[in-house]
Amino acid sequence: MKKNWFAKAAASVTCLAMLVGCGGGNAQTHANEVTVNLGQEPPELNSILTTSTGSMNVLRHCMEGLVMQKENDEIVPGVAETWDVSDDSKTYTFHLRKDAKWSNGDPVTAQDFKFAFDTHFNVNTGATYASTWKSKIKGAEEVYAKTKGLSTEEAQKVIDQYAGWKAVDDYTFVVEFTEPFGYALDLLAFPSFFPVNQKAYEEMGGYDKKYGTTETNLLYNGRFTITKWTHNESLELTKNDNYWDKDSVKLDKITMKMIADANTALNEYKAGNLDMMEVNGEQVQTLEADDQYKDQLANFDDGGAWYFEYNFTSKGFNNKKVRQAITSGIDVQSLVEKIMLSKHSKVSNMFTPPAITNGKFGEYCGDILVRKDFAEAKKLLEEGLAEERLTLETFKPKLLCDETTSAVKQANYIQEQLKTNLGLTVEVDQKTYKARLADMDKKNYDFVLAGWGPDYNDPMTYLDLYLSDSLNNHAGYANPEYDEIVTNAQTIADQDKYFAELKKAEEILADEQPVGFLYNRNKDYILNPSVKGVVRTAFQDINLNYAYIEQ
Repeated sequence: MKKNWFAKAAASVTCLAMLVGCGGGNAQTHANEVTVNLGQEPPELNSILTTSTGSMNVLRHCMEGLVMQKENDEIVPGVAETWDVSDDSKTYTFHLRKDAKWSNGDPVTAQDFKFAFDTHFNVNTGATYASTWKSKIKGAEEVYAKTKGLSTEEAQKVIDQYAGWKAVDDYTFVVEFTEPFGYALDLLAFPSFFPVNQKAYEEMGGYDKKYGTTETNLLYNGRFTITKWTHNESLELTKNDNYWDKDSVKLDKITMKMIADANTALNEYKAGNLDMMEVNGEQVQTLEADDQYKDQLANFDDGGAWYFEYNFTSKGFNNKKVRQAITSGIDVQSLVEKIMLSKHSKVSNMFTPPAITNGKFGEYCGDILVRKDFAEAKKLLEEGLAEERLTLETFKPKLLCDETTSAVKQANYIQEQLKTNLGLTVEVDQKTYKARLADMDKKNYDFVLAGWGPDYNDPMTYLDLYLSDSLNNHAGYANPEYDEIVTNAQTIADQDKYFAELKKAEEILADEQPVGFLYNRNKDYILNPSVKGVVRTAFQDINLNYAYIEQ
């Protein structure tokens, strides 16, 4: 989310805010202009590479795939006007609309989608999500495995030999899936599969990873274009006059701010400068007691799983007992209720959140993780450390977290809990969202407070993260049994059998704990009633494509 928004998916704890006119929920709105606070700088806006929820929140407004999500996550036509599905539900033939254009006026063609797929699955590109999607699209595994170390020209020959995607002509694009996935169209709405204009990509430094790093190093085919990007401060998006359905776009401009401090954002809202922002538990309590604002509060289940991710290459964390002990060393219910002050977030006892399959998979599995009491956890920690020739005096790990108000508050509580309950001394390592993601990619951490949002509505969007070859597997976890279970499950059509197999995967994660389950997040926010059409779901963290201002 991902919806990973997270996604990475791992997504950060951000303050999301919106400014409309004079804002504040009670000021006059006099222009079709909206400002969204992303909380922090998006790491990049290259759809081929991105894993960031913040980046996807931007790309959702200025790029468009074959299909797109509307209200209630409904799949509707995007660049593809219509599509046909084969009798075995594995092959999708998309018929592209001929009035879709890039922001430079070029037509959007099937070749733009082919280039995006080609580049994404070429292992030399370094696209993290390629390891996630390659088992789902025919030929992607072969492309991913056989392009390593090849030149661009040599790699293209391999791609053309194995790829299960092809541009039949300028306006016909075919994708073959490995199985009849019920979520195939949802997957193709994901930013990894947005089109990319090859000429622009090459001219704008794509192969040097400069594409998508400034407003001039990006080409757009969505409802908006980025007209100004002041790094670590703001992004300005303007209605795209080349968009095929421009008459349906109600907003003229979106400005995306990057304010990390929750109190600063709330002050801006109360001053009449913000019309929507995410609020933390403490702010909810204050606003609920205020007649002026209490009716403007809302919340949604964003499908976010929050957890510790343990680095298996960091001494001590290679021991299962150590990981199990730290997971059980936190009073998570108190973290949710007393620190986050959340009425809606829930303690998680399995990896896949309840938002997935509308809770059906969670009900099937029940509570997978049984937490140990603190005395038992401390004993387990000491045993694990002794096996690694460590002690509580010599083992002093760092907890990596974002620098946002909420993340730091949680990390400080965790630090205190581990000291009190386990006698473990932990240092909190606060970094920007972008720096945290970079450290996770490099395995430059001990353990991290991380989150993942769903990319599509199926447990696999979480469980395939910990396949041995997944680039989103920052723990460095490798278990052949787990790999076999998850891989085999993807061929099962019967839902009960599918759930039964994936429950085995959940049980392995709960036992070996490359991740320590913490909580499933529900986001609170405050919204000016004059702002209509905002979409916020587990699969679209924020979508303003259909937003308008009620005058």
